[in-house]
Order: sequence, then structure tokens, then C-alpha cells
Amino acid sequence: LSLFTPYSCIVVRELKIADYVFFVGDKLAPVLIERKSAEDVAGSLHDGRWERQQRNMRKAQYVLGDGHARRCQICYIIEGDPNKRKVHGGNVGRRTWFQSVDDCESAISELPLLGFSVMRSKGHLDTIGILAKVAQDISWKVKNGVIDVKYTYKQFLDRIKVCDEKLGNPPTLKEHQNPAPPVVVNWNPAGPKTTNTKTTSDDPKKTNKSNEPETEPEPNMNYSEANLNGGGENCEEISELKKMSLQALKDLCKERGDKIGGKKEDLIARLMKPRKPEIIIMRARRNEYVPKIPSCNAALMVALHLHHIPGTQGLAKERLMVLAEETGVSKDSMSGDGGFYDGWSGMKDLLRGDPALVKREKGQKFSLTTQPPESSGVAVANALHILAHREGLCTCGNTLE
Repeated sequence: LSLFTPYSCIVVRELKIADYVFFVGDKLAPVLIERKSAEDVAGSLHDGRWERQQRNMRKAQYVLGDGHARRCQICYIIEGDPNKRKVHGGNVGRRTWFQSVDDCESAISELPLLGFSVMRSKGHLDTIGILAKVAQDISWKVKNGVIDVKYTYKQFLDRIKVCDEKLGNPPTLKEHQNPAPPVVVNWNPAGPKTTNTKTTSDDPKKTNKSNEPETEPEPNMNYSEANLNGGGENCEEISELKKMSLQALKDLCKERGDKIGGKKEDLIARLMKPRKPEIIIMRARRNEYVPKIPSCNAALMVALHLHHIPGTQGLAKERLMVLAEETGVSKDSMSGDGGFYDGWSGMKDLLRGDPALVKREKGQKFSLTTQPPESSGVAVANALHILAHREGLCTCGNTLE
């Protein structure tokens, strides 16, 4: 298994404590990570592993973290959304476990007070990216003398065996509660799927990458009303739009390639947004395929745009899937939710058309098409990248427009 990072070398073995540990040479770094899928959370709550594993992790923290100082990070990666793993009867995982979504989310929300940091992951590809970032962070800290490593894995296990059971109790000191995670993770399934909240354009909630709404947001609508009331710079333009009929507003939206459904205020809000890149509008008029933002196909194209140089060898499927997950352009996990379909299922749509947006090369490598320049995959991917930034989705860190 490769994490596509120069900082990581992966060794697979059965571990007594935690799912992931990190070595510096043959010594253990003071970071322990337990991974739980949504089903694992429900199953662990049902059979009692949830509490047992936490006690063992806190004892391990005592050993690796200089005793009562507990300078060892113990973390959970919670993979997937419990709401998407419900079975008949509304329970998560298996009906006979009798664990509801609220039960699972309540247990997860209690972890910080029990001494654990929590990182939420969309799927296993997202988890791979998180682990790679943690490995990179540990490497930097070791090189700069921020953390010390003392024990081999055998020495670590020997010391765990002689630990007092009381050392596995939940922490009582505030300094050992609500710890920060090793790395920042942007995804959070608890974010609202729709929004009717009245916010201004400088509301920080609007730019929170972890709370992207499922339906198309209308962030400019209430901002426009505020301008009308206060004489803002868009007041005159909005006043003119309000004088127009509903059908006329729909025609304007259609010309821009925007949705035409909704109330008059919704249409005006869309018209006050920046116009989509022309290549997106023209392809829609010609009934040519364009990936939506957000979507897995858009994430694949943005990943190719960011990480592949035209004219060089394309990217393999495995690497491309990981890079697409890291873009943040898809609200769903690229690895899927355990069903038949995953984020690669839509690749067939990108390979179709004349010209296609993506081409398959020898050796199952993939790259964006470059011809003709005005309608190539490179041009469409660049436009999608711009739209992803406008929606506050892309995590690449670049500044566009």
C-alpha cells in the first residue's frame, strides 16, 4: 500500500493496541490512531469493545507520553456517515445491534471529553490521505526536535502489561480533555444539507468547507436585500431585476446556464452571482456532458488539472482516486459507501464524447484531453476548478480570479 508521500513507508501487521502506529526507525512515535467505520462504531458499542479499546489506548498514552504528562496523541478516525449506514428499523450496521444514528453520534461526540481527538473521514481513500498527512507531520516534528521517541514496539507492549488498570480511566484534568487532532480535517457529516439561514457575504459559515449545503446555496439573496435597505452598491441593479417578470428572470438564468426553478428572489440571487465560465455554458447549450459541482467526476478532473502536466505520462487509477478525494470537490467519498458504485463509476462519462474530456493511455493511465483547445478536457477542468473555488470547496490553497 502506498500513501504517495515521501514520508511514509507502510508495514501491515496485527497490532495489540490501536489500528495505526508510526515508527521513527524502530521506535514508536507518540501518536496512536484507532479507525472506526460507522458500522464499527455501532458494533463496538454493542459488544463492549468501544470502552475496552479506549481504556487500552489511554494506558498506551501513559507509556508513550511520559507518564502523567500524557504527551501522546490518541485519536479516532471515524470513517463514513452513520446516516448512510442505516438498515431496516433505523439502526446502524445490523438491526440486532440496536444502535441508532443518535447513539453512534452521541458516542463519537463524547470522545474529546474522554481524552481523544476525532478526525472525520468520508471513506477509506480520505483516511489514506489523513494518515499520509499525519506521517508527514510526525516526520517534521522529529526532525525539528518537537517530539521524542523512546520505545520499540516490544518494549512498549512490555510496559503496557505492567500498567495499573486505573491508568486507563477517563481523564479528570481539563488539560487532558478536548485535545487537538494531529492534522486539520475539513470534512464533517454533521454539516447542514440545506440552508435557509440569513447570512451576509462575510459570514464565516458560508466559507466553512465542512458544511457545504447539498442543495444550491443562495448566498447573495439576503445580501442583496441588505443592500436595498442600506443603499449598497448593488441596489440599483437588484431593483431593476425585481421589476422584471418571473419568466424574464428565468430566461436570463437559462442564458447563463443557471437553474430556472424557484421563486423570484431565488432567481435574482443566482443572477447576482458571478457568471459561469463560458465553456461550461456553451457545453450545456450543446447538450455536451459537464460534471456538476460538487461531484466525484468534477473531483477527478480537478485532480488531473492540479497534479498532471499535459504531455507527460498520465496518472494511475489508484493515485488519481486519492488525489481526487483530497481536492474536496466531491461531497461524497470517492471510495463509495460500501455499495456497488464508487467515485470511479462515472469515469465512463468522462471518456465519452468527441472530444472526450479524459483519455485512457497505455498501461491504464489517465490524462485530460488537450485538443481542440477551446473545448478540451484541460479547458473544462480549469473552469470546474474556478467553480469549485467559488463554492468554497477546493482545498488546493491556490487563489483564483
